[in-house]
Amino acid sequence: MTPTVLGPTWAIGESGTYAMPEHTLGWEVAGWCSEYILDPRSSIDEPRPWIFTNEQLRFVLWWFAVDEAGRFVYRSGVLQRLKGWL
Repeated sequence: MTPTVLGPTWAIGESGTYAMPEHTLGWEVAGWCSEYILDPRSSIDEPRPWIFTNEQLRFVLWWFAVDEAGRFVYRSGVLQRLKGWL
């Protein structure tokens, strides 16, 4: 079955790679997460920073996309996956 895809997160750009928003605050969000959130699979003795998967990072970049005036492009959204998805 072909999955149902809505929205830009999985869109392919002209270069054949995933399309990315022109303006986004997502990179700052991802940086904050890697600085202040620990990977729950790491140990107390050897804590590791949180690292998004490629798909999660694309979603964050698009979720925090802004227009030329700095207004958020999206006000609502859903990322739906099966139980156990990482």
